[in-house]
Amino acid sequence: MRQLSRVLGAFALALAGSVALLPGSANAAPCGPSAPTTTDCTLTGTITLAAGTLTLAAPAALSWTATLTGNTQSVVATTAAQQQYEVNDATGGGAGWHVTVSATTFTSGTDTLPNSGTFSTNGSLSSVTANTAPTATCVTTCTLPTNSVTYPVAVTTAATTPTPVTIYNAAAGTGVGDILIGGSANPNPVGWWVTVPGTAVPGTYTSTVTLAIISGP
Repeated sequence: MRQLSRVLGAFALALAGSVALLPGSANAAPCGPSAPTTTDCTLTGTITLAAGTLTLAAPAALSWTATLTGNTQSVVATTAAQQQYEVNDATGGGAGWHVTVSATTFTSGTDTLPNSGTFSTNGSLSSVTANTAPTATCVTTCTLPTNSVTYPVAVTTAATTPTPVTIYNAAAGTGVGDILIGGSANPNPVGWWVTVPGTAVPGTYTSTVTLAIISGP
């Protein structure tokens, strides 16, 4: 994962007031009302800001439950904690970012679910085909992301080295600060969907799902 790291320039802060001369400061020019000529005392205040990091907080796990019916069915993760992820861009650079996901084949012993058409995500808990994006909100103060991803996003699984796909992004100059994507209390939580074919065999199917945050839209 690439992370943007840039040190912000220091800025000067002008302060006005009286400054008493210390003993031995003969080289300092007097200022203030008692000086030979009335002048303000001007000095420099400096604050140095170091760039922070670009981070992603993802759910600890994703889970689904379904009863086979003999027909194809799509099921969504219903646990509230699984319906969101959090991006914090504290770099100060405004380069934008994108979140990717990849997943290995859903496997139960020797049985598997198809690699294509099984796993997808959008901003809906009611429809696997909904083209809505997950809601983005500021955790504290932020610049909301301008997201150009088209939903739903199909995630093709693979037995090894699955290909990551972008599921949310922020254009340059947006998505700065701490941002919640989805959330069960927001209009459009993150919908994680698994489509189960009618010919599936009963079992507990597992997949390794990997989310990543990458600098740049």
